[in-house]
Amino acid sequence: LTAASALARANKDDGPHLIYLPEVPFTEEKFIADVKAAMKKYGRCVCAISEGIRGKDGVPMGAKFAGGEKDSHGNVQMSGTGALGDALAKVLKQKADVKRVRADTFGYLQRSFPGVASWQDQWEAKGAGWCAVLGSLLAKARGICSGTIGIERKKTKKYGVNFVYRPIADAAKYTRSVPKEYIAKNGHDVTQAFIDYAKPIVGDLPKCEIF
Repeated sequence: LTAASALARANKDDGPHLIYLPEVPFTEEKFIADVKAAMKKYGRCVCAISEGIRGKDGVPMGAKFAGGEKDSHGNVQMSGTGALGDALAKVLKQKADVKRVRADTFGYLQRSFPGVASWQDQWEAKGAGWCAVLGSLLAKARGICSGTIGIERKKTKKYGVNFVYRPIADAAKYTRSVPKEYIAKNGHDVTQAFIDYAKPIVGDLPKCEIF
């Protein structure tokens, strides 16, 4: 989700100017230097920071501020709290000499606009639902009590998907990391390869005119 924020850029100087993912070790020193450089270049700096960013010790920084609460699968619960954002905003104010800093932690915000869901997203959701109903009828006939629908990307040049039946155990718990080829060498952005991968999944985005 954090990496996908890059898709919102329309102009060369649009934010987010810095994108931090869990796959790249996060250090306070580099964060401060990156923000200072962006401020000097753009006169402003918008950062998109994953709640799962990790220090050099591999421990999620958000977990340290959120109290280490875990979900039903044993994964550290980091959403629903603005502790990480507040802590990083404080760092910038105290050590980067940035007078005005605002940290917003997205939780329900990105779930509040069903009216702007892309056509591709809606089509895949309906397709998964249709297959789920069909799958449940077939499963009942075969004596299978549980399962889930997976959306599998076709290995073709043109984007397309298949809906596949999976064991219910595949529905949650596991984490997929962002491949190295999708992360910029500077450690705070994504590559064009990621944009090419993610763009057809998201579909057309709302157009925003800047005057």
